Amino acid sequence: MPTAEKFARARVSAVTSLALAAAALVAVPAGAASASARDPLGLPALSRAGHYVLAPSGRTVRPAKASEAYGVNGDYVSADSAASETAGHDLQAGTSTAGKADGVMVRQTAEAGAGFAYTMRAGPGPVTLRVEEAGSATAHYDVLVNGTVVHERKPDPKQAGVWSGDKDGLVHYAVDVPARLVGPSGTIKVEFRNADDPGQGARIHAVWTLAQNGRASTAPYGGTVRNPVGAFHGGTTTLASNEYGRPYVIYDFGKEVGGQVQVTADVRKGTPKLGLAFSESDQYLTTASDYSQDPVGLATETHYLDTKAGRTAMTDPVIRGGFRYLMVFLDGPGEVRLSDLRLKFTADPANPDLDGYKGAFLSSDDTLNRLWYAGAYTVQMSTIDPRTGRPYPGQEGPVRNDAIVGEGDSVISDGAKRDRMIWGGDNAVSDAVSYLTTGQSDPSANAVAFMAKGQSPQGQIPGLYLTDKLGYNMGWGEYAAWWVNNYWTHYLYTGDKAFFGKWYDAMKKNVAWMQSKVGSDGLLDMKGAGGTWGYGNEGKGTYVSSLYVHVLGQAAQAAEAQGDAALAKTYRDAAARTAKAVNDVLWDADAGAYKVGPSDGNHPQDGNAMAVVAGVATGDRAKSVLKFFGDRLSNAHGDLTVDKAGGTVPQYISPFVSGQSLLAHVSQDDMAGAMSLLQRTWYPMLGKDAPGTLWENVSSAGAPQLGSYTSLSHGWAAAPTSFLTNQVLGVTPTAGGFSAFTVLPHPANGLTWAEGKVPTPHGDITAAWKQRGKTFTLRVAAPGGTTATAGVPASGASEVRVNGSVVWRNGTAVKPGIVVRDGLVQVPGLTGSSVLTASR
Repeated sequence: MPTAEKFARARVSAVTSLALAAAALVAVPAGAASASARDPLGLPALSRAGHYVLAPSGRTVRPAKASEAYGVNGDYVSADSAASETAGHDLQAGTSTAGKADGVMVRQTAEAGAGFAYTMRAGPGPVTLRVEEAGSATAHYDVLVNGTVVHERKPDPKQAGVWSGDKDGLVHYAVDVPARLVGPSGTIKVEFRNADDPGQGARIHAVWTLAQNGRASTAPYGGTVRNPVGAFHGGTTTLASNEYGRPYVIYDFGKEVGGQVQVTADVRKGTPKLGLAFSESDQYLTTASDYSQDPVGLATETHYLDTKAGRTAMTDPVIRGGFRYLMVFLDGPGEVRLSDLRLKFTADPANPDLDGYKGAFLSSDDTLNRLWYAGAYTVQMSTIDPRTGRPYPGQEGPVRNDAIVGEGDSVISDGAKRDRMIWGGDNAVSDAVSYLTTGQSDPSANAVAFMAKGQSPQGQIPGLYLTDKLGYNMGWGEYAAWWVNNYWTHYLYTGDKAFFGKWYDAMKKNVAWMQSKVGSDGLLDMKGAGGTWGYGNEGKGTYVSSLYVHVLGQAAQAAEAQGDAALAKTYRDAAARTAKAVNDVLWDADAGAYKVGPSDGNHPQDGNAMAVVAGVATGDRAKSVLKFFGDRLSNAHGDLTVDKAGGTVPQYISPFVSGQSLLAHVSQDDMAGAMSLLQRTWYPMLGKDAPGTLWENVSSAGAPQLGSYTSLSHGWAAAPTSFLTNQVLGVTPTAGGFSAFTVLPHPANGLTWAEGKVPTPHGDITAAWKQRGKTFTLRVAAPGGTTATAGVPASGASEVRVNGSVVWRNGTAVKPGIVVRDGLVQVPGLTGSSVLTASR
């Protein structure tokens, strides 16, 4: 069989083949058994999934608790102020200097054994030191109080990143100092002394002396906090500060939120600024907030509100896109009573029913349920008003969130706190999640259309719009391919023929531009079009060539939907040619995996995963790739992006690429591998101190890969949500607007049942399956105007029934059209309600 024909039949035209088969076969009618109101599976009502929803019920959100506050702020010193260091705290500088690190001033020394010290006020009794420092993977020093070591700051590999160098961002830690070291004098000497192997050494931004009880130090030192929960709990919180005090309260919203802080301030003394510091994680919550601007380390995120005498209702004019923790502090001497602290929630701005999800997922595994809804909320948080993007490049000074990044009343951006821009690759994950959860299509449609409007004369659709200041950016050639995916996905999920027709010519021109980049060897050369999802692109890499094959298949389906069979064949022939080239040129038999590219012999996760997903790798090669993942890329925190560091692809863990790996595993019926990857990569993001949303990237040590710059609510990490609906539950569209769809479950070991609801233009699809003993039962309800192909596991089954009637027995179809494909006995042509049962 010719290569092109074999390839087309094997993978690219699979969706079309299923649809044609369903139309040609005899449908199995819905029977009396499925008409009963009683669920034959005996599963919980889907409404029970509602308690997993993280979205707020309305636009006003209040903190869940005050997570940190000290009644007495005995003293505060900061490298931001020479007066604070010297006149206020008797700096003993040694060889240290003041300089900028991580966007703020720090007192620093990198010499072995060197140090510096402050004299600070601390009343009798035990105190806590709160220290803010420039994060570092290598820093090693001691903290001493009155000559006694109270803390060893050890090197921390979790503060290492790839792209940001040593710019991890400010971090903080607390040191408890016993009363015997404080003494009755009211002053202590706080010293930072480097170890013999100091690495970056001590780089200290600020130090507090804090206590829960007692009195504040005599002016000009210290401050107090009274009733920290009052500000959001119907009362008042009072912050009072002298010149060298910085009283604060840290409020925990319990999950990721975003918007404008609102509070009523009753200023009783002075006119101190009110500082609002933000972070998605407790680790990076400091007075300088976390990194949210590009370039990294240029400016901090903290917002400052001016106060005036008397009582004033205040609204922060600047949106903070994503955070869980809010530090409220006084920046200057005075006394302020705070009340009615709340947040005006601004994410998902065009959705009138934030927590009224149209889709649902529920299973026997609580963590999987949490993960589905975490992904849903991550994409909601990434859905923004296109007038509230991040200015680029960032500028020193007050922060802003007022750049124009698109059109319409909402668009899906990459992440909640940054970059708050449309990125085509990110939307390849986020769009499907939006359709499956909130049921919204406008945010994705707005993004697809807006990027198409920037199409170059050569046909390339840009992958990024760098705000209204710099416009469309053509430096991400890979994302031109993802635009085809996003365009086709929109049609599959919505069936919007007008939108599909409007941008069809743009799709053809975009594909033609990609075709112009294919060399005589059949490989796609994107070197002149810039980088990929996370690295400077290898000119003829496995990843971009395999992605090209993948989207050619989608373009072929789009051509067929437009009635252009000849163009569809042209696309499939081109896909087959490039697939053959990848196999001929880039396969490394010794490694059992594909190389990054002709000039980089390392073996990447992205290229190998996409080769399997696109059907470039089939049979033994596909299985070899999955073995390579387990043998060479597997890490306790996920799968590494590449087997060796130092090549074109940086080495860490990418949830975006790992989403493609999930699909690679399931395509080869390797649910054990998929679930292992899911558990290692995404489960830890659901930890109690995490924001409840899914991270942009992960280091090999299991930490945010880019330090505090990392977005901990990033849509491209939400692949588990669509994976659970499309693959584990098994509901996937195969024709526009779900007019035809499949329900092909992939049960995982230990998972006994799953159920869900998928919103479509025709109405809701509901599906559920249950494994019990020797029986597997699948329930499907197809809305009017749709047709389903459903399947149950063939392995070990001796009989399959549909609504009580036998359709398959002992390996033989009893009804026409029943086939065994991908390990499932598949029944096409189902309408209405159906119950399929496989028995051993």
